[in-house]
Amino acid sequence: MLRLQFTTVVVVSLLPALQGREWWHVRKTLSRPMPGQQENSCENTAQDRWDLADDHGFLCSWDHLDWQTGCCTKGEQFACDRCNSGSHCCETLESCVSCCLAPDHNASSLYSQDYRSPGRSETGRWGSTFDYCRGKCRTSSKSTVHENAYLDSHHHCFSQSGKPVMPLAPAPPVPSTVRVEVGEKGESCTATCDRTGGVCVPEHLVAVNHCNVLRTHFACEAGCDIIAGDIQPSYVSADAPKEQQPTDCLVSESNAQFSCDVSHLNTQRLCTCAHNSTSMA
Repeated sequence: MLRLQFTTVVVVSLLPALQGREWWHVRKTLSRPMPGQQENSCENTAQDRWDLADDHGFLCSWDHLDWQTGCCTKGEQFACDRCNSGSHCCETLESCVSCCLAPDHNASSLYSQDYRSPGRSETGRWGSTFDYCRGKCRTSSKSTVHENAYLDSHHHCFSQSGKPVMPLAPAPPVPSTVRVEVGEKGESCTATCDRTGGVCVPEHLVAVNHCNVLRTHFACEAGCDIIAGDIQPSYVSADAPKEQQPTDCLVSESNAQFSCDVSHLNTQRLCTCAHNSTSMA
């Protein structure tokens, strides 16, 4: 018996499948370089609706994207005009990646030195300069004041601190004779300074009562908030009950009265300590 086999070739038009989808989603799908593509192909951010950055540092619109290679055909290379030169924080992820790739920002040497998650070797190191810049430029809790608000409009940062720098509120500087010390959990500033060989100076606590200062000493994973009370400036420990805002940094209003003697079971205070001979200076 003769068995006939037929092969049916079905050609499906791409257009019906794309109905109801916005054009930029389609471009996003088609713009990513495929494995094994020609050597002049590019990785790109392919995330924003209007712009993208490729791994050569070019920032361009979707209209200037080569869909076959994933590279920008026109655009500005190492575009830092949307970034803050002091904090290395930018308005968009795309401008952040483009600026981060500039040679003077040393991404080519940093990517092989830094872990994907700072201080955690198990996360491995970045695979390329583009991978490094794209990862660094993503927002994190370091960019927030609290869980749903950013510190600044420039909140995509490739700096080592990974956070915007807020304008410092007017405050007297800490004298060179006064040390800033981090207290143990549940410890008052009086006890902290005594433990480190000094005396707490309450009038200088106002100078460290700022989110920027707290973030140089604590991770402030949940953000930084202004609250009423006399235990500020301080950091709430990670094992604190949820209602106490664990991993949050806390500051007081600028006209608050500061105390060296107050402590709380679940907070670490930031203290100003002077040597005994200079505590009254």
